[in-house]
Amino acid sequence: MFRSRPLRADQGGERMKNNLLNHFFWQPTGAVSSLAALPVAGNVLVKNDVTLSVSGRNSGPHPLIVAGLAGGKIIGDLRLAATCDDVVIGGIQLVAGCDNFHDLQNHYALRRRRFRIPQYRRCTALLLGAANGDNYYHWLMESLPRWKMLQAAGWSDYDFVLLHSRPRRFQEETLDRLAVPATKCLRPSKNFIHHFDRLMVPTMPYPQRQIAPWTCDWVRSLFPERTGGPERIYLSRRGERRRRLANETELETRLHSLGFVSLQPEYLTVAEQARFFGSAKCVVASHGAGLANMVFAPKNALLVELFHPDILRPTYRNLAAACGQRYAPVIGRKTRSETDDDRAEFEIELADVLHILRESSG
Repeated sequence: MFRSRPLRADQGGERMKNNLLNHFFWQPTGAVSSLAALPVAGNVLVKNDVTLSVSGRNSGPHPLIVAGLAGGKIIGDLRLAATCDDVVIGGIQLVAGCDNFHDLQNHYALRRRRFRIPQYRRCTALLLGAANGDNYYHWLMESLPRWKMLQAAGWSDYDFVLLHSRPRRFQEETLDRLAVPATKCLRPSKNFIHHFDRLMVPTMPYPQRQIAPWTCDWVRSLFPERTGGPERIYLSRRGERRRRLANETELETRLHSLGFVSLQPEYLTVAEQARFFGSAKCVVASHGAGLANMVFAPKNALLVELFHPDILRPTYRNLAAACGQRYAPVIGRKTRSETDDDRAEFEIELADVLHILRESSG
C-alpha cells in the first residue's frame, strides 16, 4: 500500500528556494567607489575620459568618465547602477553623495532586500536621469549635462535614454532641445531590475555640493532666447506646500513698490523662465528648485535667498558663484513648532531684505 510521507526540505529544495530569493530579492555582491575604479575588463567594455572635451580642462580629482557595461543593470527607479554581476557603482545615482568607500558599503540602499522582477532588454541604453531627476534643479544642473558627456564619448547611436519614472514637462521640453525623440525615452519602474545588453553610464557632472562652470555654460546654450525679461524678480512659492513664507504678502507688496515682478515658475515653460531670468539684475526668493533658473541670469546679478532656519543649504550660493553672480542670504524664523507637520513655514524680517537691496544699489 502506498503511504504518503511528510515533506522535508531536502538539499535540492533549499537550493531552489535560495535561487528564487536571489533572483527576486536583489542585493549587491559588492561595490566600487566610482566609475574610475572599474577595470576595463570582462563586462566593462570601455571607459572614456571626456573631461578635456567637455570642460576644457585636464582630468583632476573628479574626472568625467563614461563607461560601457555589457549586461549592465539599473535597480528600480534609477536608484542604482550595477554591473552584470551586481557590483554597484558609487559616485552616481542614489549613492552620489557617499564621501568614501566605507559610507558606500554601509548605505541603506545597498543593505536592504526588496522584491524586484528581472526585466531584460536587448538594446543600448544611455543613463541620463539621476535618482532625483524629477526635481527641476537636479534635472537641469545634474542630469541634463550628462548628455554632453555621453555625446562626447561618441554615443549618438542608442535605443533608449533612461529617465526618472515620474514624467515632468520640463524634462520633455529640454529633451526636445536635444532632439531626443519621445519614442526613445524609457522610464524604469521601481519594481524591476532592468538588464541591458549595453548600458552607458556617465559620472555625475561634478561632486555633490559643488557646481562646475561648464555645466552652466552648456545649459545656457540650450536656451539662447534670454532677452526682454524684467530686471527685478520675486520668485514665489505660493503654490508649494513646504517652506512657505508666512509674511509673503507683506514682502511682495514692498518689493512691487520697488519695481519687482512676481513669478511662479511652476506655471512657466523652461524657455519662458530662461527669458524672464535672462535680463534679471536682482532676484529675491525662498530656497527652492526654481532658483536653478539663476543659471540663465547674467553675471553680476544679485540673488537674495530666504531660508527657513533649519534648512540652510549651499546649493544656490554655489550656483551663483559658478555663474559669476552676487549672493546674499537672509535667515528667517520658524512660525511652527517642531511637533507640527513638515511644512517648515517661516517668516523673515522685511528690513533685512530691504537693507540688502539698498546696499546693493548704492
